[in-house]
Amino acid sequence: MNPISFEADYDIERSRLTTFFRLIIVIPWAIWASIYGIAALVVVVIAWFAMLFTARYPEGMYNFVAGYLRLTTRVYAYALLLTDELPSFGGGPEPEYPIKVDVAPRQERYNRWKTFFKYLLWFPQMLIGGYGLAFVVQFAAFISWFRILFAGRQSITMHEALVGSTAYLVRSNGFILLLTEAHPRLLDVQRYDPPADAPGLPPTTAATPGGPLPERAGGTPPPPPPPPAQS
Repeated sequence: MNPISFEADYDIERSRLTTFFRLIIVIPWAIWASIYGIAALVVVVIAWFAMLFTARYPEGMYNFVAGYLRLTTRVYAYALLLTDELPSFGGGPEPEYPIKVDVAPRQERYNRWKTFFKYLLWFPQMLIGGYGLAFVVQFAAFISWFRILFAGRQSITMHEALVGSTAYLVRSNGFILLLTEAHPRLLDVQRYDPPADAPGLPPTTAATPGGPLPERAGGTPPPPPPPPAQS
């Protein structure tokens, strides 16, 4: 099981106004995330050397980098229209926020060889995320932008595409930030049941002659019709 988890609450009704100006609204958070990222990069380089010599990720550095991962993920998810709720500027755990990024506590010891060859081990993930899932994310966000503007509702299909792709990218980022030695897996996303009226779900199939009878609430089929009266 990957120690980094990602979830995004699904909201059907969405704001047309904030969706239209989303890439402008997110600018202050993007600037702050970039500044935070410079400091995080320095910390990761120092932690890399520390892990080579001690096989341990210094706890303060681990928490700082984990905060960077949580912050950037929330900003990224907001820009991708996964939520209409503005993220905070902090990197701490925020269980009440619609975008949930959990990072498990650091390992007691890390493999020195895996740490030394971390960037080589990350190369296949970079190909999958950079050339495959990046296209999926951009396409799903593009479709979502138009759908929300015209309908004010988000499709469950586009939401799931964004969640599945983002979950892989977040875990890949955690891998390259030395937070975990576990390789991310595609479609490793927690499943959930969307509301029955979620856009994008197939409509309920009506009963057809000779076909199965529709079920009532509780899973019990309706009683058969009475036989025709004898003349």
